[in-house]
Amino acid sequence: MTRKRRQPRDPDEVREAILQLLYDKYKCASTPKKMRLKISEIKKSLKSKGFESNEIVSNLEYLVQTGWIATEEEVYEVRAKGRIIPSKTVYYKISDKGVNHFEGTSRFQRTHVLAGINITNIQGVITIGDGNIVNVRYGELYQNLSLLLDEISKTDKLSDEEKLNIASDIETIKIQLQKPDPDKTIISKAWDSLKSFSKKFQEVKPIMDIITNIGTLIEGLL
Repeated sequence: MTRKRRQPRDPDEVREAILQLLYDKYKCASTPKKMRLKISEIKKSLKSKGFESNEIVSNLEYLVQTGWIATEEEVYEVRAKGRIIPSKTVYYKISDKGVNHFEGTSRFQRTHVLAGINITNIQGVITIGDGNIVNVRYGELYQNLSLLLDEISKTDKLSDEEKLNIASDIETIKIQLQKPDPDKTIISKAWDSLKSFSKKFQEVKPIMDIITNIGTLIEGLL
């Protein structure tokens, strides 16, 4: 009798479970080395919760590639049949980005171009989930731009060059939204560039909904 295969899990469910496991390990560790787990230990723990080996491995690799999980290697030598064979063990641990996912933003985390600026001294700005700041009046627009960037990165309707152009225009607008008085000319020019791509998504409702929201919010700003 063949075993009925279950439906694949949502990748985000698997990724969340992996991150939660490593975050729990991070929180209870008494030494830095005890924060780490080998892939066999990750698989053993998550298999007991019903996750399949292949989905654990693929989503673990995704989290490593996107910076949510860090890896460490320990190199050692194995003696076999009179020969010394170099070998290594790879360990996985949650990164600072992964910790921020559970604990939120911190004044100690990396702020890139904002490093050295004490934003607590500036009235009217808020910290967004990605660690960047935005004027409180434009928080909704900023969040919609972030959603659009996320959707654009996943679509197969654009070339990598087109995605890069769109991402640049989105970041141009987001940078202006950090200012008390954004430069409307810069925003308008970047928005016109973004709108030129919208015809490619006429049948993609989630993206069109976001673009419509952004358009409404930018019209109110301009």
